Amino acid sequence: MTRGLAWMQSWSKKPEIYTQSEVFEMKNLRYFPHERNVYFKGKLLTVRDFESEQRYFNDKRRLTNRLLHGGGVVCGLQVIAVDEKQISVEAGVALDYLGREIVLPEPVKLKLSMMEGFSNNDYAKNVYVCLAYDEKGKEQVFSVSETVEQEMAEYNRVAEGYRLFIKEEPPHPASIEGVQLVEQRVLLYADPQVRIWQATPRYVNPGEVFSLQLHIEKTVQTSRVQFEYKLDAPGLTVLESSDGSVSFLEPVDGKETDYVVSIPLKAGWDRGTVELAVLGGKAEVRLGDRLVHTDLVSVGKIEITSDNLVERLVSDYYNRKLDHVTQANEQPFLYLAKVCLLQMNATYVIEKVVPVPFGEYVYTPALLQKLALRGQKGRPVEQGSHADSFRVTTRVKEIAATDKPQFDVSYDNLASVYQFELGLPRPGKANEQVATGVVEIPIDPYSSNWPFGVKIGNRYFSEELKHSLGKGNVYVSAGIEDFHADVIDELLSQHEQVMYGHTSVFDDSEYAIDAAHFAVGVIVYPQKGTFRIGVQVKGPVQTDRARIRWWAIKPLAEGTEDVVIQDSEE
Repeated sequence: MTRGLAWMQSWSKKPEIYTQSEVFEMKNLRYFPHERNVYFKGKLLTVRDFESEQRYFNDKRRLTNRLLHGGGVVCGLQVIAVDEKQISVEAGVALDYLGREIVLPEPVKLKLSMMEGFSNNDYAKNVYVCLAYDEKGKEQVFSVSETVEQEMAEYNRVAEGYRLFIKEEPPHPASIEGVQLVEQRVLLYADPQVRIWQATPRYVNPGEVFSLQLHIEKTVQTSRVQFEYKLDAPGLTVLESSDGSVSFLEPVDGKETDYVVSIPLKAGWDRGTVELAVLGGKAEVRLGDRLVHTDLVSVGKIEITSDNLVERLVSDYYNRKLDHVTQANEQPFLYLAKVCLLQMNATYVIEKVVPVPFGEYVYTPALLQKLALRGQKGRPVEQGSHADSFRVTTRVKEIAATDKPQFDVSYDNLASVYQFELGLPRPGKANEQVATGVVEIPIDPYSSNWPFGVKIGNRYFSEELKHSLGKGNVYVSAGIEDFHADVIDELLSQHEQVMYGHTSVFDDSEYAIDAAHFAVGVIVYPQKGTFRIGVQVKGPVQTDRARIRWWAIKPLAEGTEDVVIQDSEE
């Protein structure tokens, strides 16, 4: 067992800081069934009746808060550093994960080391300012009940308030409200200085390119971080790595405490659940000169489905079980800020404050409406007006192998979005892997005697290109596209003609175009999994770039399925 994994286990066993009211609420989470008091003439009212009256309205309100709003900051509650030792929490309102309202009526200034939960044994760390609901008895009075033999002091009021305290460990990434609905978060490594976790979507479509995100959280004084493991997931391809490496290397001059790295993956065409395994069962973590191997067997799973992803997520949301929805979060409190501390001799200095580090906000309907009405340039668009710009989104879906290709265009007037949807027939079984893409090679700009300013015979070369088929012998064919600088043509990625082979055969014919005046060649580097394209000007041209469409073909090993690599453009 590595040091990081052992620390993760001990971290999960540490006692939490809960008040008596929080413990009671967590044991009594059922806000239902609701029983309303009934009044009639001559009814004898007891303490139980008045308690039932309050419980009825409190439970219904808190259930509504819990189900419709969730937990998080509603407004205010900014945490700022007053000086090197103190913080200030501004006035504001929040909802906790039990549906209870928390109100700070005025700003509060606190010395960090004097707050509950702060320990002084290590100053080179990150600490978290937390907010919880709290209530206290108020106005002691004496009971005059005839059933009580002697007078007893009772509280006449309950003051609803708050409690601010320090947590020195962050929550598990998957415990934040709502994240498990759309993505899976897996803790890969954790020790007192560094935490690394991974996020992947729960669902992807066949052939879709999506991101695996690595999150690296560290203290200010931690050495340079390096992390790597090799992904073993049949049905998924790591696009930027030939051996499936998922890695992070902190920049030499990196001064951040939080990094997010997006690693592009491509889903295969076979539907089903893909297990994300780690090749060899270990990941490598390097902290400065110290190397740590941590055990990692599985890092999650992803379902490849042809369902509409938005509809699938909405269905999951509404099919949640009531007991699951109303159960308490791992912590009934909120993380208002992460405070990064810098150790200075025998004390600490506040280096920086990160507000609401885990995104615990309550998004109101008014805010969501404004976000939906925002235009492309980031300014609000009022109802009845027209945005002066639009966005284009594209989606590729798989259709039956016997169907003809489909192309649909729709326009969302509210969001000013054109939506292009391309339906491609599912490819049949094959014995080849195929990759395709487009690269543009700049040529000399026009001279004063345009359009014949490019010198005939000049040669131009692309950068070294990856074909994503891995190492080994690959056949690459390249053709020159007839380029048109037309806006709609560019949006649809359609060109009238692509010329392959000896284009000079079209000279002085009715088919002669600028593209025929280029000769195209290819160099393949089998050991690198890359290639390079070169063009030579053979005649007069009227363009400042050569647009090359390339195809890479590699035989499949026996017993493997066919793979189609998504079209790419460089």
